[in-house]
Amino acid sequence: MPYSMTGFAFAEETFGDLDVSIKIKSVNNKGIDISVKAPRDILFFIEPDVRSLIKESLARGSIQTFIDIKKKSIELSFSVEILKKAVEEVKKQTRYAGLNLSDDRVYEVAVEIASNFEEEEKIDNETKEKILGVLKLAIDKLKEERKKEGEKLVLDIKQRLDRIENLVNKIEAEKEQIISKAQEKITEKLKQLLGENYSERAFIEATILADKMDITEEIVRLKSHIKRFNELLTKDEPVGRKMDFLCQEMHREINTLGNKMPDFSEYTVEMKTELEKIRQQVQNIE
Repeated sequence: MPYSMTGFAFAEETFGDLDVSIKIKSVNNKGIDISVKAPRDILFFIEPDVRSLIKESLARGSIQTFIDIKKKSIELSFSVEILKKAVEEVKKQTRYAGLNLSDDRVYEVAVEIASNFEEEEKIDNETKEKILGVLKLAIDKLKEERKKEGEKLVLDIKQRLDRIENLVNKIEAEKEQIISKAQEKITEKLKQLLGENYSERAFIEATILADKMDITEEIVRLKSHIKRFNELLTKDEPVGRKMDFLCQEMHREINTLGNKMPDFSEYTVEMKTELEKIRQQVQNIE
């Protein structure tokens, strides 16, 4: 069954001193667009793997991924020597500015300055794999949510396709009667205009009219599209683009049908309304 492109998931795990939490959100998109946000010191090292993992699991959608990593214990990310230099610089600048800061405040400012000297911390392969493992959990949960949403979309689309098919069947059942009435009108009009010499001309005009009003091909193609649509609704693969194409084809056939037989305008308007709602739902299918 097709999946929706809309969903949200959250996963978290603790590995010793490391807390990893990941949020992943997806909405509809023509292709796949991935955004990754994570702590600056690990984003460079893990982003390619995150993007690759998401692309392996999801075919379409705008995917936003938020990775949060926290250490339970606090570790200095700079040497004591750097901190001493930062303290001396803070005291020097505060004396120059005529400020009188407490030792605690001097320490806070110095720590912030010292942190700027921190080199980006590389994560080892083991830690990276743990983070990617949490990401896999989040993706699996997201897929489950997208599946649930997809089931709702499929149910709604099936109901609307059934309505369209019922209208097509009504048109097929009534078309001969409408053509016959139209032919009778032409015959009567020609009889009034031409008198007794109307017969041959009436036959020709009635034949031309019947040919112009023939909607057999449109009905056959519409039924074929509806059948194909229902088949796609059972596929466990990305089918959104194919469904979108079928919507365009069905709209074209309904338009042609309505132009050939204006008497069915009430039916064709209703069919277009249902088809437009289907098209809107299809925009959310992967």
